[in-house]
Amino acid sequence: MPDIAPLEPPAPSDAPSGSKDIRQGISTLLRPALMLLVLACGALLLPSVPGFRHLLDDTATLRLGLKGRSLFTVCGALWCLFGLPRQVLCFAAGLAYGLMEGTLLATLATVMGAAACFGWARWGGRHWAQQRLGIRDNAMPPQGFRRRLAHLGRATQQHPFTTIVTLRLLPVGSSLLLNLFAGVSGLPFTPFVAATTVGSLPQTIIFVLLGSGVQLDGRGRIVMAALLFLISGLLGMWLLRRSSTAAEPPQTYP
Repeated sequence: MPDIAPLEPPAPSDAPSGSKDIRQGISTLLRPALMLLVLACGALLLPSVPGFRHLLDDTATLRLGLKGRSLFTVCGALWCLFGLPRQVLCFAAGLAYGLMEGTLLATLATVMGAAACFGWARWGGRHWAQQRLGIRDNAMPPQGFRRRLAHLGRATQQHPFTTIVTLRLLPVGSSLLLNLFAGVSGLPFTPFVAATTVGSLPQTIIFVLLGSGVQLDGRGRIVMAALLFLISGLLGMWLLRRSSTAAEPPQTYP
């Protein structure tokens, strides 16, 4: 008689697809949730740290040579990382260091904080944004908020430097949200840093001027700051209108 192979027990069935989808969903949301939690806690708790907020008003400490300037730069970078009002930082720089040095140190702190926020957003939310918001998809969502995000994401991919400079120049808007969006949209790091430096410079000079004007009782500096604010806002609006009138790519729908 021919040999009959023994029957093997059936392989255990895989986990239900529903459970697998749930685990994948939790894994996908974990990093974005952690990213937002850290930023929210930092924004709420950092101003309450004893002595941190008052340090920006302590001009005697900030003027202590290299130590004082390093302290200002590090604290200012943390201030900008968590999206706290940058005007406070620039005003304190003008009050402590004057126009030239204050502008340099405030710009350095601003760029360091924005770059740190950019990197944190890229780590925490880039994968989620590409999957859920379609920022880098070729197809445009038909309408609504996702469509506007996709259009902005395409603009940052095609013209990263110009787009970021334009948004930085606008007198309204959130620097924190712009840093986050640039990070999750996959914008290259070098154009982001360069555009942040150029685009934030006018408002930095404005508030450093205000701070140094208070110190020196210079009404002319205050008037100059107001004029610079108006000019930078008009320039930002002009660049925004110019970019918005450009033809959109052909719409394709899945």
